[in-house]
Amino acid sequence: MSDTSLRTQVYDSLRQALTTGRFAPGQKLTFRFIAGALGVSLTPVREALGRLVAEGAFETQPNRSVRVPLMTRARIMELRDIRMALEGLAAAKAALAADRRQVAELRRIALAIVAARRQADTTADRRNIREFHFTLYGMADQPTLLRVIEGLWLQTGPYMNLLYPDFISRPHGPQGRANIIRALQARDAAAARREIENDIDRALSYVADLADDDGNIALAKSTAAVGRRRGAATAAQQFNYAP
Repeated sequence: MSDTSLRTQVYDSLRQALTTGRFAPGQKLTFRFIAGALGVSLTPVREALGRLVAEGAFETQPNRSVRVPLMTRARIMELRDIRMALEGLAAAKAALAADRRQVAELRRIALAIVAARRQADTTADRRNIREFHFTLYGMADQPTLLRVIEGLWLQTGPYMNLLYPDFISRPHGPQGRANIIRALQARDAAAARREIENDIDRALSYVADLADDDGNIALAKSTAAVGRRRGAATAAQQFNYAP
């Protein structure tokens, strides 16, 4: 594998891990740990992390390490508003462009989310949630818009962990996904936009309401425990997700 391909692989692997909530807010990762997890040298890891720091996905820490940022309530609300606008736009365009095959694929993913939740498989759940959203946005055929949305998910992905178990147990998630599928079938751009905006509004407003007195997100005890277990996990377990 060429150096360029290897750098891209490391970068893409870390992006996938971030946007599927594989890392918790505030979690610290060393360059050496990531290199061991991915089976690569330190050079491509250092270059990939440099890009992700510039994109706001990580913060530089001492001793060749990075940290997943902890964000203030105001920052979460800012990202919420931007995501609502851009992802609502993507959903509206998708509703006008989607074909039957694409709608059927979106329905398949929605059912996979239901199955993962019945099995309490949070890893598969987070992965399927990302797949549902980006399959929908990909239907819009707007590559620049999609790339901007991906950048926003890099920053908010780790906060998916805070939605478990309370938020995801609420019925509006499955209902919203069903409504999105119906909107695509009807080519109803306004309804698709509204459902996505409502979904993002509810999720990120919920996360923002967990802010502590300093304006940072206060991790629930269960989430903090998950973070500690992850820190003690092996490298292979840390990156155990499907591409």
